[in-house]
Amino acid sequence: MTIREALLSATRLPVLGILFLLLTGLMAVTIAAFRDRRSLRDRCALLFLCFLSAGIFWLCFSVIAWEINFPGRAEALPAWLAAFSTCPVWAVWAYEAFTAMILFLAARDTFRYRRSHVTPDSVKQAMDLLPVGVAFGDLDGTVRFRNLVMDHLSVALTGKLLTDWHVFRTAATGQLSVENRVWQISIGETPGSAFRQVTATDITEQAGILADQEAKNRKLKDIRLRLEIYNRQAERLIIAQELLTARMTVHDELGSVLLESRHFLSDPASIDEELLLQALKNANTYLLREYEGDDTAVDPLAEAVSMAQAIGVKAELTGIPPTEGMPRELLAAAIRECAANAVKHADGDRLTADTRRRDGGYIFTLRSNGLPPAAPIRETGGLLSLRTLVENGNGVMRVETSPEFRLTIALPQSDRPD
Repeated sequence: MTIREALLSATRLPVLGILFLLLTGLMAVTIAAFRDRRSLRDRCALLFLCFLSAGIFWLCFSVIAWEINFPGRAEALPAWLAAFSTCPVWAVWAYEAFTAMILFLAARDTFRYRRSHVTPDSVKQAMDLLPVGVAFGDLDGTVRFRNLVMDHLSVALTGKLLTDWHVFRTAATGQLSVENRVWQISIGETPGSAFRQVTATDITEQAGILADQEAKNRKLKDIRLRLEIYNRQAERLIIAQELLTARMTVHDELGSVLLESRHFLSDPASIDEELLLQALKNANTYLLREYEGDDTAVDPLAEAVSMAQAIGVKAELTGIPPTEGMPRELLAAAIRECAANAVKHADGDRLTADTRRRDGGYIFTLRSNGLPPAAPIRETGGLLSLRTLVENGNGVMRVETSPEFRLTIALPQSDRPD
């Protein structure tokens, strides 16, 4: 069977298909040889095979085209085309087998060469293996180089590969989270060139450590706040205990004076009268001061303001606060709770408590500075206890977070005098 007969029958499909695949493979290895700067002999040999295969491919299509344009006129073929078309088809098969072997050897040699030599593709391959995203681009937004990590981030952020510098820079600024990984994006100039460089560093582990550290710091801050409040209460208890001990001592001495007075009445000569009169005078002086007022009584409002100051919050009272009773105690409890929450949750250092009279009752409005709440406030712990106290007194409590933290307590008129 000649080449013409094969091309005009069903055999033409495998002949032309295999020839096309071989031609494509030869083009690929030839381009790789030029990019890798292989020896001149290798490049010339591969280039010759490429042109030879392209020529045979063209001749085959020329035979088919002649038959389509001039059917039944094989005798009119040009001499060079007739000489090719009358050759046996096994010659083409032999050439294809030879070319396939050369292509296999060239491809294997290319892979071996790239594993043992540095080529322009080696830089790209090495950058693709990095866990860090790297890209370089011009000032006009044209991306000149990018690795696989940067392409992956660009697809996750913008839905397409990194081809526009400005689009990616708009979507990726500072720290960002992609597929449960945290990336730090940094943009800067490339030393010695006009390119801009963007780098994406995986800081998931560092971000987790920082988050744990912040949680521990918040817990430690809460513990410190509680210790300061405890120390304040402990100091007050110690003072009260010391006063109680002093009073017990004085009372014991007073009992001794009374016994001496009884002995003096029964036997005046047994006791020095001047010492006894001085002891009675001292006892009377103490008793008079004792009944003037109880020095252990603590004003709850003054104690709340003092506690706030102890933990670093300046509490300012406006209006006329209740003088005593349940309203004053509730105002003190609200100041304590708001001061503690301002330090613990908002890094605040100032608290304002305003008191207004309405319909015989009171309206307390407390405001604190600091960071606004990041989420709706859940009333637990102190706030829940404060609400219970307010509602037990038939009052109403409202908590607002925008534009600032504000706690409002409305108390009805009380039958008990303030």
